Amino acid sequence: MRGLAEASRVIESVVYVPRYAVEGVARKHLVYGSTERGTYSACAVDLQSGAKRVVASDVHMIIDVHEASSKVVYIRDVSRGFERCRVFSVDIETGEELSISREVEPQRIAGLAFDGRRIAWSGATRESAGIYLADIEGRVERIVETKGREFVTDVNENYVVGFGHIAGNPFSTELFAVSISSRTQLVFTPREGSINVSPKLRGNKVLFASSFEDGDRMALYILDLEARSLEKAVFTYGDIEEFKPVEYVSYGWTSDGRIWAVGKKRGTSRLFVDGRSLGPDAGFISSATVHNGRAYVVHSTLRAPPRILEVDVESGSYSILVDNPLPRDIAEKLGEVRFVEVGSFDGLKIPTYVLESGTSPKPGPTVVYPHGGPWSEVANAWTPIVAALAALGYHVVAPNFRGSTGYGEKFRLMDIGDPGGADMEDVAAAGRWAVESGLSKAGEVSIVGYSYGGYTTLMQLTTKPKLWKCGVAGAPVADWEMMYELADRYFKTFQEVLFAGKKDLFRERSPITYIDNLESPLCIVQPQNDSRTPIQPVLEFVRKLVARGKTFELHVLPDMGHTVSLNNEALSKFLLYVAVFLARYYPDR
Repeated sequence: MRGLAEASRVIESVVYVPRYAVEGVARKHLVYGSTERGTYSACAVDLQSGAKRVVASDVHMIIDVHEASSKVVYIRDVSRGFERCRVFSVDIETGEELSISREVEPQRIAGLAFDGRRIAWSGATRESAGIYLADIEGRVERIVETKGREFVTDVNENYVVGFGHIAGNPFSTELFAVSISSRTQLVFTPREGSINVSPKLRGNKVLFASSFEDGDRMALYILDLEARSLEKAVFTYGDIEEFKPVEYVSYGWTSDGRIWAVGKKRGTSRLFVDGRSLGPDAGFISSATVHNGRAYVVHSTLRAPPRILEVDVESGSYSILVDNPLPRDIAEKLGEVRFVEVGSFDGLKIPTYVLESGTSPKPGPTVVYPHGGPWSEVANAWTPIVAALAALGYHVVAPNFRGSTGYGEKFRLMDIGDPGGADMEDVAAAGRWAVESGLSKAGEVSIVGYSYGGYTTLMQLTTKPKLWKCGVAGAPVADWEMMYELADRYFKTFQEVLFAGKKDLFRERSPITYIDNLESPLCIVQPQNDSRTPIQPVLEFVRKLVARGKTFELHVLPDMGHTVSLNNEALSKFLLYVAVFLARYYPDR
């Protein structure tokens, strides 16, 4: 019982350290998302007095603000975790909250924009999807019908803009601009088959990132929507070209028309204003905004939790606006961070982050952690699951398998049409590397993942049963066919894009197909109300495990949806199940 109490204390010490996301400035307030109250909330700090407050609780991921308005616009799940959401606004100064989309069926909302007067979003139900436009009083109109995987990224008095898989090519994304006056839609790509994302408006011009010239590395371009002219973004300073980012976390315009951007590569990111590097030059900036000569960024590393920094755009100096220290005893449990490249079956080098435990020997207990997504990454950024595992005494190996972001578009696109194929070989290679490098002993490597990482765990244990000591699958995909039938329009389109339309692969790439091969002990942790990776296929997987007498355990998180990372209690429960399960198979840890 003492061991369980200590594991619980360590987990809560990690999880209850707040996660932050800077959203923008609303008049004199910096608005940011935070888990400091237990669930994700919209918070504000007065940039004059330094006073902080929570302005909206139980926010579901997306928040937007505009410097000319005191209102914060956000979405809230109104379905106990099923991600059927409505759009709300709240006034920072008065506290008055309004349901903007009260006359619209709750939707899965993938993109939201606010210009101080208008609110635009992309929403999908089980049957349909579209682009919606509302005023601040809540008068709503669907202005365009869409396929389901489009993302609104900005709005002004003339246009709603965004991007998506509009041409039907899973290997490309196109920009769209909807004229508010005529309700007509322009679809734009500088080259067919290229990736184009996240347009940001300044009058009739949009700033966006595209791979159309390089094919691998994203660059920034400016499109004039009236003249239909295109030019590459030009910067006064050359730091951004010296860094050579392959992708961008975020970007936008300063009030005087300069471009700011957070560029990333190989698990690190930096802030650039007019091409000049500002702020920290190591670690990861995960969100940013620029306002009145100041940049506000969220910065962290695998060993250090996120802090909000204020950066002087002219001098480049920065200070801590919102601090977030890790308890000293937990910090001492986190060991060395390493970046390595693991050779996969075909010679491809898989970029991998390693966070060693500061309390375990080498070789010692080791966990491979495949991230979710699959279009995501483990960077040198605060990742609570990774930090908690290391603090509990496990060396953590986090492979950025093919399909991950942060290593160029060619690398990311390698997973499309082949999920559950070569990417699984990359993860297996990371498990073998852990032994070959001396981090672990043979037969002592386990695997823990969530979402696509949970799917990866099931695939590894059912297709490579000799490799793993045991595994934990959080919110996994157990059966792609059943998941597709249960999905709304957004996630049906997600699967069609991921598999490049090859629905005949659904069965071949489903863990349930290989369930007879399972040998290692398995723990499944499944949110009850998950609408991304629903519980029904998991229960069918479990039914077959029971029929075959396999060693497993199932834990259901009641009344929870997929995004446990937004809820401290749910994330703590997931990690406690992980800790208890792993401790059973690593009794000497």
